[in-house]
Amino acid sequence: MVAIYGHETNYGSYTGDFDLIRSLATLSWEGRRRTLFEPELLATLKMLDNGVPRSRLVGSWAGATGYPQFLPSVYLRLARDGDGDGKADIWTSEADALASIANYFVQSGWRAGQPWGVAVNVPTSFNRAAITARTQPARCPRVFNRHSRWLTIGEWRKLGMSLARDSWPADSVMATLLEPDGPGKTAYLLTGNYRAILDYNCSNFYALSVGLLADAVKQ
Repeated sequence: MVAIYGHETNYGSYTGDFDLIRSLATLSWEGRRRTLFEPELLATLKMLDNGVPRSRLVGSWAGATGYPQFLPSVYLRLARDGDGDGKADIWTSEADALASIANYFVQSGWRAGQPWGVAVNVPTSFNRAAITARTQPARCPRVFNRHSRWLTIGEWRKLGMSLARDSWPADSVMATLLEPDGPGKTAYLLTGNYRAILDYNCSNFYALSVGLLADAVKQ
């Protein structure tokens, strides 16, 4: 949660100053991604109906707002009151913003007590063709096509993976392999929790940087 907060707005220091209604109306009219932006414009108007002050409705040029940079539809669906004042204020309340990010991850399938992944060394003789993914991803193919098929941590260990740092999850945990910098460099075995980070922003480098920052914060 803290890593997302830091990545999105530098811990609240910059959340954007574009007027959301004007930006989303323009993007809806322009038309290239109308199917995305029209519902977000309507969601912004619903936020007004729900009592969110007009002055709060500022953010990025593409409609993301508040400390967690939620789109308006995400705010309506997932924003939570973390400080008990009866409002989900993701613009000025860190407690609300962090509770809302937490709820996002819960709804995306985050499993408590499981790491997002571990850094590993891949054997030089490793047969990568044997672990190629067998299914075509339904979304973000450029991201998910870089992942191997799922194996248990126990199976990865039997294939010769060694820890670069950290400690092993349970042998029964499922994980995919990602080598972001290619063979011979640090690789990662990624659990389902990594997929929850990708749900927030579907980029391997985004998700890796969030995971690594989260590990550093934990230390």
